Amino acid sequence: MELEDAGSHPTERQRNWFWTSFLSKNKSTSFIRGLYLYGGVGTGKTMLMDLFYDELPKSWKKRRTHFHDFMLNVHSRLQKQRNLSDPLRIVAEDLSKEAVLLCLDEFMVTDVADALILNRLFGHLFQRGIVLVTTSNRAPDKLYEGGLQRDLFLPFIALLKDRCIIHEIGSSVDYRKLSSNEGGFYFCGEGAGDLLKEKFRVITDGNLAKPAVVEVVMGRKLQVPFSANGCAFFQFHELCEMPLGAADYIGLFKKFHTLALEGIPSFGSHNRVAAYRFVTLIDVMYENRARLLCSAEDEPTGLFKRCVTIADAPKARSSRASKSEDADVCVDNELGFAKERTISRLTEMISRPYLEEHATKIAHWSQQYQHS
Repeated sequence: MELEDAGSHPTERQRNWFWTSFLSKNKSTSFIRGLYLYGGVGTGKTMLMDLFYDELPKSWKKRRTHFHDFMLNVHSRLQKQRNLSDPLRIVAEDLSKEAVLLCLDEFMVTDVADALILNRLFGHLFQRGIVLVTTSNRAPDKLYEGGLQRDLFLPFIALLKDRCIIHEIGSSVDYRKLSSNEGGFYFCGEGAGDLLKEKFRVITDGNLAKPAVVEVVMGRKLQVPFSANGCAFFQFHELCEMPLGAADYIGLFKKFHTLALEGIPSFGSHNRVAAYRFVTLIDVMYENRARLLCSAEDEPTGLFKRCVTIADAPKARSSRASKSEDADVCVDNELGFAKERTISRLTEMISRPYLEEHATKIAHWSQQYQHS
């Protein structure tokens, strides 16, 4: 499988005998099947994948990244190879040289551009011996459900089920919600905006907040209205109602460790696109272990109460107090499932353990900043 880097030390290769011999015992097929781990939010899927990844020999050619980041990287590579007859084949060839084991967190397909290339991309990758280990909130058959041209996506689902063992984590416990919340970072109700601004002033040590510019992929730039001490301040509409996406958010958190976000609304059919962007924003923040302080219209559990799956739509509509509320119910399977992950992550991000972990990260960030 060529899992070993060519430059690994002989004694290190000897220590890696267990893993290599373990995988080599699978003689029944011509390839090693990967793992597709799916289930409810906060049940430990990412933790399990990271434990697996960290225990593997350091000399192995392996890569662990978020699905968003992986696909952004793929599209960036495709852009550079656009003049070739089959750029996907070249990109897959380059990726397979860099890693044989690919661990992707949060496999979720919502973009038609991603959906249309996944089958050919992973077809090339699997042909070159790539082994995929991934986590998702959705079963393979539920991926990209209701998406544009989904019939063209279905062969990828078949490919995924052939090349990966599909395993469900059946726990109903969201372990992220078991930590006690730390007050003072999530404000809702009257005066929430003023409290947020005061908190921003405190965590930036009263330094003057100034505009900044963040470079994102392919020469794009993101304007930051106010920033100080590694903290950025945005109005909700500036980040989630503008034509921004994962690439912009990833670029933002390469430069800032904290986001102050003012005016998060409750979501429904009237702001469905903004809800999708907010889900992506929280995913990127969580993956980067960034800190959030915000003002919102409701508690995390209440923000998405009008966003439901098709199965839950009749119950949601029957419980509405008025016709206007009923009209704003957003029936969207992808969003209906994704909201649970977002609520769970929001809850963890304002918990004491998460904030304590972030405080350690800030101290490290400050030392690096002072020496740069």
